[in-house]
Amino acid sequence: MNETRDCQNCKTDFTIEPDDFSYYEKMGVQTPLLCTECRSQLRLSFRNERAFYKRPCDKCKKDVISMYSPVRAGSPNKAHTVWCYDCWFSDDWEGTDYAKEYDDSRPFLEQFEELWNDIPKIGLIYVKSPGCEYTNISADNKNCYLIIESSNNEDSIHSYWIQECRDVIDTSFASKCERTYECDDCYDCYKVYYSKGSHECRESYFLLDCKDCTNCIGCVNLRSKKFCIFNEQFSKEDYEEKLQELKLNTRGGVEKMRSMFDVFSKIQPRKYAEIVNATGSTGDYIKHAKNCVSCFHCYEAEDNKYAVHVWRNAKDCMDVDTAGRNAVRIYNSINSGLDTFHQIVCAVCWGSTFSSYSMYAMNCNNIFGCAGLRKKDYCILNKQYTKEEYERITNEIIVKMKQEGIYGEFFPATFSCFGYNETAAPERFPLTKDEAIAQGFKWEDTPRGTFG
Repeated sequence: MNETRDCQNCKTDFTIEPDDFSYYEKMGVQTPLLCTECRSQLRLSFRNERAFYKRPCDKCKKDVISMYSPVRAGSPNKAHTVWCYDCWFSDDWEGTDYAKEYDDSRPFLEQFEELWNDIPKIGLIYVKSPGCEYTNISADNKNCYLIIESSNNEDSIHSYWIQECRDVIDTSFASKCERTYECDDCYDCYKVYYSKGSHECRESYFLLDCKDCTNCIGCVNLRSKKFCIFNEQFSKEDYEEKLQELKLNTRGGVEKMRSMFDVFSKIQPRKYAEIVNATGSTGDYIKHAKNCVSCFHCYEAEDNKYAVHVWRNAKDCMDVDTAGRNAVRIYNSINSGLDTFHQIVCAVCWGSTFSSYSMYAMNCNNIFGCAGLRKKDYCILNKQYTKEEYERITNEIIVKMKQEGIYGEFFPATFSCFGYNETAAPERFPLTKDEAIAQGFKWEDTPRGTFG
């Protein structure tokens, strides 16, 4: 049966369902102390997506673009070593150079914080992305500029969360699109402009919730139609004549059409949610999913809960913000992807399996409390152990964390390198400076920008 708890942060009641208890038992973690919303807010306070600055690399001294602001008087948040991409991924250093011996007389998270503060940070994070130096939290792109939280794209710019797209501009939450402009939540579209929530459409302008439409303008809720304007059917010849009259190749024509479409779309019926082919699923913006509960922006995913951005074969994940590309059994983590399995409280641990309480660890296996590692196994606080030693010490750490009642809780807000106002958190949980600081978050007053 359901159990009601009191969130230790916002003090509101939240419910733990029987399936939740089963998941916590499977992962070996304790039941959460915070409600789902507070858990998500805390995780998001660790992700700076697009507040960029110009600063020198602390290793090669070249000026670079970074999500970490330069160290300045009165800005205590950024007292970290920051390296450029080439220096961070070079072979002349290892995360094990910063290893710390576990001290069983001290709290484990206190020791991890010391390691996290010491380890060099990467200015912008992207992997396997030639010609994409100005991208962040992205992978496997080619010739892209200023795209965020995106992977497997080519020749695209100024976009957020695009997957397997090509030649798209100013587009967000799109998959398998080509030559789109100013689109949001569009899938499998070609040459579609100024549109939202449309799938499998081609050569169209100003669409809303349309599917399999071609050569349509200003349409809402259409299915498998051609040559329609404001949902009215035209002949091919008349459509082409109207298209010329609308002058959608000019700024004035686009702005006039935008105003007309805004009026027209507001009087059309709207679906309660964007859920397509998603049995047993609840939330919004869900497509090709199964048993995804309280999930938002979820597609090609299965058996996930309390999740945002779960996609491309994400399975059996709970309390995650961004998990995809074969991310399986991920708990209370952020930005887990690229063939990951069994992560507990991790941030940007791509390609890593059986990882716990770790940050920015790439292609590692069996790590606990590590940061900045690459291709390492059986490490604790970045120190290498034998398999037997690793299992003995991690078991000891877990027992002590459970005695503290915190095993499974995310890192404290003070561990974040960013001011709350730099992160993704305010988009869902807006706070003033005073409110953020009162809740234990940091704040960054350095003006953002890559000038100077």
